[in-house]
Amino acid sequence: MTSQTIYETVLAAPPVPAHPTTQVPFMAEILFTIFLGLPVVVGVFFAIKHLVTGRGPLLAFCLIGGGFACLFEPIVDTLGLCYIREGATLTTFSSMGRDFPLYINFVYIWYVGGLAYLAYRVYSTGVTRKGLFQLYLIDVFINIFLESPGVLMGAYEYYGPQPLNFWGLPLWWVCVNPIMPMTAGALIYRLTPYLPGWRMALVIAFIPMADGIANGATAWPMWTALNLDAPLVVTHLAWLVTLGLALTAVWILSFVVSRPDDEVFTTSKAALLKAAIFGVPDDRRPATAGVNHVAARHKPVADVSR
Repeated sequence: MTSQTIYETVLAAPPVPAHPTTQVPFMAEILFTIFLGLPVVVGVFFAIKHLVTGRGPLLAFCLIGGGFACLFEPIVDTLGLCYIREGATLTTFSSMGRDFPLYINFVYIWYVGGLAYLAYRVYSTGVTRKGLFQLYLIDVFINIFLESPGVLMGAYEYYGPQPLNFWGLPLWWVCVNPIMPMTAGALIYRLTPYLPGWRMALVIAFIPMADGIANGATAWPMWTALNLDAPLVVTHLAWLVTLGLALTAVWILSFVVSRPDDEVFTTSKAALLKAAIFGVPDDRRPATAGVNHVAARHKPVADVSR
């Protein structure tokens, strides 16, 4: 590679590329829709089961909220230079001059809404500050797993001077996305004691609110760099700032949801997720932490929301 080519690749400031117009391959769309739809089917099954068995509507509200949160997709795509390829067979809505297929609805329903419920369950089970950062890392890898097939098959693409773009998925995105369900879970954890009866439906609004909070708080350095005709070296520096803001967001959340080490009995990542999904026996529930003293005074509401 010549010095001129290196300069053009790393230091030159290319113009922000025009929005692509590539059509989505039919098979890529269908396979990716099925891939992202399966977790939705599982989530809906358990949401209905919770309603039938008296465990309450919280999971259903989280999934519904995730469905509404997908309306943020055209905003983050425009600012973050992501192109959901058009011409989809299963287009569900249009916004900002772009069409969005069914798989976008699916991914928001289970990644933002479903993982928000799972985060709430983790917080309720009891999590240390270290455990919260481990949950963040788990959500990062979940994000990589769910997005990689889509970009590799050509269902959508990222364009412009994206940092850490090794196989079509710029990894700065996966630093931001986990903050959405983690923040939504924190809102649910702290506020459900104040939401008896029909007020619990406000959880539907918490999910898109958390989406906006997470993206606005952490992604703005990347949005700015990507839309300033910045060279690749600048967008990599912007990624470091975004990563720092994301980790700061997790640290802030730890003051809201984490508990001291001596009050948490489930510490391994596998055991924590198992407890969050299947519950914890009463004799192993952690002592009520200071941050959750409100929930202790409203135990009937907390029981309904499990």
